[in-house]
Amino acid sequence: MAIADRSMVPEPGEIAEAFRAPVAPELFQRLYMEAPHYLAQVWPVLAASINTAGFLGSALYMADMALDACEEVYEPVISREGLVEAGVASEDLSAVDLVLDVFHYLQPQALLAGASLAEAFDRPSVGGQGRPDLRDLREREVRHLSTKVLLADPASSVLTEVVELLQVSEPPALYRAMASWPEYLEPAWEELQHLGAYPDFRRRGRGLYYYARSGSRFLAEPLEANVDELRALGVSDAEIAVARAIVDATVPVLATMMMHCTAMRLGLGHAEREVVQAES
Repeated sequence: MAIADRSMVPEPGEIAEAFRAPVAPELFQRLYMEAPHYLAQVWPVLAASINTAGFLGSALYMADMALDACEEVYEPVISREGLVEAGVASEDLSAVDLVLDVFHYLQPQALLAGASLAEAFDRPSVGGQGRPDLRDLREREVRHLSTKVLLADPASSVLTEVVELLQVSEPPALYRAMASWPEYLEPAWEELQHLGAYPDFRRRGRGLYYYARSGSRFLAEPLEANVDELRALGVSDAEIAVARAIVDATVPVLATMMMHCTAMRLGLGHAEREVVQAES
């Protein structure tokens, strides 16, 4: 399928809808802006797998892995009660809860999809071992689709600190969304900024990334997106290099942000598992 124009490139709204989310993952937003021909080639097959129950189950299993890891290495000092006592409005924390749940649900899906793209660059084919059963639309996803996720100005003071400490080129969407409630984010960041100092926390984040790469074999549809295949489909070497750089830079950060999102939710009292039941 050769690319004649951008009409064949999936729009961010279409991508967000496939993930049952109000916003498209930042990985795919960057690909849309900077590597549209590449995105047009990989998206149809990837979207078919995203729409399966097996894909969602694998992603939510990783959400439980992040929760297990956070509970083992991190004990929140911040609390909902403490934030309210410090003057944060309860209704604002309820709004934070809603947006955090969107990211908690979206991030592992984006990580699994992005890790599959990373694997595909160097393999003849990725996936094809997953079950093709379609996923149902859940009430939770309906709620997410109606949730407004606003991304704050990346130049705000806390976000500047986030970029510097995490050593990324721009603030992750999770933090930009949380910056809509600075009275929450500022005390939360005072605590969260130290997470990277825990070797076990960093190790668990890397573990999520490599688990996602291994789990790419369970995509329902086989994805053929190595360099030779992309060239044959008309994607230029320059755009392949851009796409690969975006995937390589963004996907590991997604794994780290899963850990940060889980830590934020723990601090607000959320420790519910998605798939794996906690041992009694």
